[in-house]
Amino acid sequence: MNILEFNEVSKVYGQDKAGIHNVSFSIQKGELIALAGPSGSGKTTALNIAAGLDDFSLGEVKLLEQSLKYLNSDEVLELRRGQVGFIFQSYNLFPVLTVLENVEYPLALKGMKRNERLQKAKEWIKEVGLQGLEHRKPAELSGGQQQRVAVARAMVTEPKIVFADEPTANLDAATAEMLLQLFQRLNEINGTTFIFSSHDPRVIKFADRVITLTDGKVVGPDDLN
Repeated sequence: MNILEFNEVSKVYGQDKAGIHNVSFSIQKGELIALAGPSGSGKTTALNIAAGLDDFSLGEVKLLEQSLKYLNSDEVLELRRGQVGFIFQSYNLFPVLTVLENVEYPLALKGMKRNERLQKAKEWIKEVGLQGLEHRKPAELSGGQQQRVAVARAMVTEPKIVFADEPTANLDAATAEMLLQLFQRLNEINGTTFIFSSHDPRVIKFADRVITLTDGKVVGPDDLN
């Protein structure tokens, strides 16, 4: 089953931001995929469109077998809730909330009872190696620690598919390796699909398959010579 499909998708921006042009690919349930390419290649744009965070100009995108083209913003939000996780390069944590509150927030949106969501949030905080920091706020954490909070928040709902924009960019080698192993374990145990936007060789080597973009277009080995 294809969990994500791009059919001749284009997104046009102004001159200062990369778009994508006639991009087509499909991703099956359970794959670990890297969207690779240099800065300005359009990989983050493709990732945001795939996750329903950005619109597109032409073509069709199917996420979880539903065409985003025909869904309004509320319907896209409902589709993503509990089924899609997103790890932002800029973390996107709530600065006034603690680590625990940031991680439990998606579960609160789902209506989970407070005791249950606190327990689950604590489990994921431990999973990413941040136990003991539950009551700190983002400003009291390092960049790498903030990234791990973002990972825990994305994973706490046990989504079917996770989009991650440069997930290892702010991490030291040991933490990056720990997170990649965590992603692989979740993929093997839960069948979670992961799509990474990255130029990190560690992530590209880790992926089952690499989709390379250059100048907003998907390219193959022959195009890179």
